[in-house]
Amino acid sequence: MKLEFLGDSYDLVRQCLLRSLASLGPWATHPMFTEFVSPEMVDAYDRFLGTRVLSREILARGVDRHVCFAPACECDDHVFLDPDTGIRLAPTEGKRAPAHVFGPELVAVARARPKRSTLVFDQSLARGAKRGQLEDKLSFLADHGLHAIACVSHACFVLVGADHSLVDRAFEDLERESRWPGERFLRRSAGKKAKPSMTSGDRCSPGRSSGDGSEPV
Repeated sequence: MKLEFLGDSYDLVRQCLLRSLASLGPWATHPMFTEFVSPEMVDAYDRFLGTRVLSREILARGVDRHVCFAPACECDDHVFLDPDTGIRLAPTEGKRAPAHVFGPELVAVARARPKRSTLVFDQSLARGAKRGQLEDKLSFLADHGLHAIACVSHACFVLVGADHSLVDRAFEDLERESRWPGERFLRRSAGKKAKPSMTSGDRCSPGRSSGDGSEPV
């Protein structure tokens, strides 16, 4: 999360979704800072979202990413991961790595808290291909035994969890409270094909480079 843009249209969507999901229980945010942020700005971010901040550590190249995501894995609340860019399924050690949460890391955070949900900001999507790339990400999560929802907008988000009933409830809350049309959502249950809505303990481990070139580094 780059706090120089605090209060922009992406943040309004962040705020809307978190408010829509408030009935699930308390939320905590891991902002995944990639640069120094003053305590005053962190507090402003905290107040704006209405959550508590889990970590103020800076995620940079070469850091132990297991340590970075440990607060999210150990959190008893629902967790919002707020990377600068979004979800990258294939781990990398490239210069843009700190701007992403990798697929295996997201799986680990969700599995470590089977009775809680995890929401992720995701702009790691090519223009004109958002829906297809989000479907690929939901398929990846489903292949790892997780249930997930994607919100398709100018600011996209993915919600994932191990508890099918909890993810279903999250979807119902999102659709009711946000009042977004049903076609804005994609849903995927473990073992089932991703489809749009038809209605109006693993440890967090550091990512390693796959070198497959499937996504930009």
